[in-house]
Amino acid sequence: MSTNGSPAVNDDGNHRNPRVIMWCVPRSVSTAMTKCMSFVDGAEVWLEPYVISKAADDTHHIYHPESSFPLELEGNEDVFRETAINLTIGGDNFDRDHLDLLSPVTLKRLFDNLDPAKKFVFIKDMAIGMPPSRYPYLPDRSSGIKHFFLIRHPVKVYKSLREGLLNFLLTADPATLKGMKIPDRKSFHVIKDLPPPREGTPYNYQAIHELWSYIRKRVDKDPVIVDIDEVLENPSAMLPRLCDALEIPYSESLLSWDASSDVVLNWKSSCANVRDSPRYAMWFANAFKSSCFKASSTSASLDDATDDIKEIVEKEMPFYEEMYDLRLTI
Repeated sequence: MSTNGSPAVNDDGNHRNPRVIMWCVPRSVSTAMTKCMSFVDGAEVWLEPYVISKAADDTHHIYHPESSFPLELEGNEDVFRETAINLTIGGDNFDRDHLDLLSPVTLKRLFDNLDPAKKFVFIKDMAIGMPPSRYPYLPDRSSGIKHFFLIRHPVKVYKSLREGLLNFLLTADPATLKGMKIPDRKSFHVIKDLPPPREGTPYNYQAIHELWSYIRKRVDKDPVIVDIDEVLENPSAMLPRLCDALEIPYSESLLSWDASSDVVLNWKSSCANVRDSPRYAMWFANAFKSSCFKASSTSASLDDATDDIKEIVEKEMPFYEEMYDLRLTI
């Protein structure tokens, strides 16, 4: 089934400059997509503001289980500063001048009031970082932001996620694991061997399906859905369709881009240097150096999948399939 985005217009009927939030699941080539969008003329790019805000809340709870993380920075500067230091995604690499970006209230205020003169704003975020209790901090419909959901076959997602998590856990400083045991590569379970979330679901497709369902009912009745593998297999056809649906100006220059990671230094984040943050470097190094979309060699077959992936995919497939049926097509 094909879908298209409705035009975003001002009260005077003129088109707004495009604003997009891309919600994704892990290992969906979302950071390469973000780098591609960085080369749209006049792009302002944000990297995972909401998921980092939730990570701040979760990190505060680890050290102070008796109290809640404040919603706003003013009057709570010491709490925000301590939490930024304790976050295991860059530590002192956090921008001390922009600690307010850890606040969901600040993020909503920013995205509800983007400068209309900005040519293009692209926000990349993770659905797992937006549980239902945080839905009130989504940008309002009046912000003009279009919501875009990037999906990928769950077998491919979880195969890649499992390998990435194992590489991280087996090489991490034990002091940063907060009591987690060193995993066994064969018996490791992608969901059960990680700390459960304080709220929401640990299942990525359940999380993105819940967020998609809420957004299409309350915020954006026709959000765009794209399966990344269809972009990887046919970028020259899919990228123009995606840009049209999101009202992003398309040019063939988006089919290949500068392999240098320098553009990443311009991305907005609560992290002062996204490119050199240890956490981001571990997960996104290849995406930072990407220069085009290429077909993936990862198989969607369960034949060679581990038992945990088989179990997880059985639960996740119905959520994926419902969204897949409504995806953007050529």
